[in-house]
Order: sequence, then structure tokens, then C-alpha cells
Amino acid sequence: MSRRSLRALPVFWQILGVLLAAVVFAQAAGIAVLFISPPPRPQFNRLDEIAETLAGGSHDTQEHDHDRDLLTSVQAGAPMPRPRMVAEPPLTHMLAERLARPDGQVRLYFEPEAAKQPFRRWPRQPVYRRHGETIFFTPLIAAVQTPQGWRIAQTPPPPLIAPWQRRMILWFLISIVALVPLAWWFARALTRPISSFAAAADRLGSDPLAPAVTEEGPAELRIAAHALNRMQSRLADYVGERTAMIGAIAHDLRTPLARIAFRIEDAPDAVREKVLGDVEQMRAMLAATIGFVRNTEGERMRVPVDLTALVMALIEQDRDLGRDVSLASSAPAIVLGDPLSLERLLQNLIDNGIAYAASVEASVRREEGVAVVTIADRGPGMPAELLERAFQPFVRGDPSRNRATGGIGLGLTIARTIAENHGGTVTLANRAGGGLDAVLRLPLAP
Repeated sequence: MSRRSLRALPVFWQILGVLLAAVVFAQAAGIAVLFISPPPRPQFNRLDEIAETLAGGSHDTQEHDHDRDLLTSVQAGAPMPRPRMVAEPPLTHMLAERLARPDGQVRLYFEPEAAKQPFRRWPRQPVYRRHGETIFFTPLIAAVQTPQGWRIAQTPPPPLIAPWQRRMILWFLISIVALVPLAWWFARALTRPISSFAAAADRLGSDPLAPAVTEEGPAELRIAAHALNRMQSRLADYVGERTAMIGAIAHDLRTPLARIAFRIEDAPDAVREKVLGDVEQMRAMLAATIGFVRNTEGERMRVPVDLTALVMALIEQDRDLGRDVSLASSAPAIVLGDPLSLERLLQNLIDNGIAYAASVEASVRREEGVAVVTIADRGPGMPAELLERAFQPFVRGDPSRNRATGGIGLGLTIARTIAENHGGTVTLANRAGGGLDAVLRLPLAP
């Protein structure tokens, strides 16, 4: 099975497969420990070695590398047994004989085998004997009385972690470290298509003309991506049909308006001027509607656009027309989009500010991967309840419908539509001290 086929499996089978692989790998590591690592050697002390140590000698640790070394010391009084230690007179007598001392000058305390290992095969024997030799696997204290005091030999305290336990821990750590790349690869392979799907769905929410979601990854994601692409196609067809219908109606209405304007020529001047004024207003509305429809249909090119250069070019054009438009501040800001559409967007915002104020200030800045263009004026501003409604078609800041103070109410609608088609937003906000800020936010080019 190819790598691509594995990624196409449902998430359930992918997770189950990785868990089974992890279990098999962990068990294989444990089996490898059993066969590769040497078994733990038992630590013990023979009775004759204890006697040799008490007599002042030391047994050869190289010959008995599995033995437990005894710690020796001298003290005034006889040693006391530790908890769980016992004394067996026969064993004490055997040690006294080997030291050639009376039993009263010898002490031997040890932990019974049964107390240390309750499931040992010889639970009734306190010590282990082999070929007549007594062997102690448990901690012990042995002592003999000398002129300098009691000479004591005792087993050192057991380490917190035995050598064989350290080896086991090391193997487990190695197996965990070996599993980390597998877990990282699986998590990345599983989350990458999910992240791509989420990003594509987010782009679709802000840009209806965004590319279709790539149908890849587990079966569940491919089904969801296919359903999302079908929904996007149906929505695009639905919006396209309604937009085309509005455009056709607006286009066809121009002919009866032309006939009305022709036939009203013979009417009295007072009537003719009023009717012609209404006809011109309707023509302007139809022209704006057709422009709006043309702007929203079809997918535009997406090329790198320098917003700062575009704003400066528009300012120069407006200055040539005698408008008071200036650039307050600027920063490099490159976005992906249609230059003509973005130019129309910015020009609509500038025209909207000029319609209600004597001057307009523009600024361009960057904020966390977003280019922000602000078109600010010192006009009358807007009521708070109208700041959002102003983006609806045919809603104007001046409700008098006086064309001297603005258009027909499609400029901001067109501006927001273009911004949304580029994955951005346009908002309005009243300025402190009077005026209005039109703020355009567009994602910077990667």
C-alpha cells in the first residue's frame, strides 16, 4: 500500500494502526531487553567470606565479581540488629568456629529469605545452602569482639535503582525516543489536511471566489471537502443567476427611460424639468447598479499590488482635479488582488470622504500580516446606527437624496464587496473631534 493510500484511510483506521504499531514496537523493545541485556546477577555473601572479612582479610572481588562487598568498621559496643533481622544460634556457632572464637564474642544477624522473598521456593529456610556452604542473599550484620572493640562487617545499603533496573529504564527511554518521530509524523500527517481544510473553509467564508478546497487526506476530510466544494459551486451559481438577473433588468430599463425622456420634450417646462431630473437620477442608479453587477461577476486576476503606490497614485490624480487629498503616513504593503478592482475600492472611499468633507487624509500601515488603509475626513460623521447600514445597497449618509452631497448609495457597497472578494473588510468609525474613518484591511501577500 502506497503512502498516499495510507493517508486516504479513515481517521479511525489510521489511529488504530498507529496505536497497534506503538504497542508492537514497545513489546519488541521489551523482548529485546530480555535477549540482549544480561540478566541481573544475584548479590550474595558466603559464610567463609564473612569470616575472612572479620578476621582482617578481604576476599578477591575479581574472582567473585557477583559478590556483595562488606563494609567494615570498629566500635566499642556490640552491634544491634536492624528491623526484620534475626539471629540463628547454629549459624552464629558456625561463624565462631571459623573465627576460632567463643560464641559469646561473635554476632550474626540477617534477614530471613522468606521475609525478603515471600514467594521463594524455600520459604521455610532462613538462608540458602548449597553443597554444605551457607549463602546469604539478604542484608546481614556480622561482628567479632577484638581488643580494640567490636569489628563489624555488614552489607551496604541497597541502591535506590539497581544496575539492571537502570538498564531497563534506559531501554524504555530509548523505545520512547524512537516512538517520538513516529508520533510526530502521524500527528503532522493527520493535522495537515485538517489545517488545510480549515484554512480553505475560512477563505471561502471571506472570499466567495476562493479556489476550491483540495480533496485530500483521510476519507472523512475528503467527503467534507467534496461537500463544501459542491456547496460553493451551488452558491456561486445561485448568486451568479441573481446578479445576472439584476444586471439584465437594470440594462433593459434604460430603453424605457430613454423613451420617457424623448416623449417628455413636448411637456411644459416645469413638468419636463422635474421628470427629466427623475430620469437622470434613475439612469445614474441603473449605471451604478450595472457597474456593481459587473464588479461582482467573474473571477479577477490576482497579482501582487503595492497598496502604498496605488494610494499615492490616486492622491496625485485627485490633486490634479483640485481636491484636497493628502497622505499622512505610509508603510510598504503588498497584497494579492486585482489592481483595477482595488483602485475602484480606494477611489470610492476617497470620493465618499470628499462628498462630505473639504479634505481627506490617507494612511497605510501594517498590522500582524494585514495591510490597513485608512481614509479619514473631518466631515459631519454618521450616526452610530448608520455605520453598518451604510454598506447596504442604496443606503446613503445623507437621507435627503440630494445628489450634490453624494451618489445613490452603492459606493460603499461596491467597496465592501471588492474587499470581501479579496479576503478583507471595510469598516466605518466616527473620529474623535468629528469626521469619519473608512478603514480597509487586506491580508498581506505571503
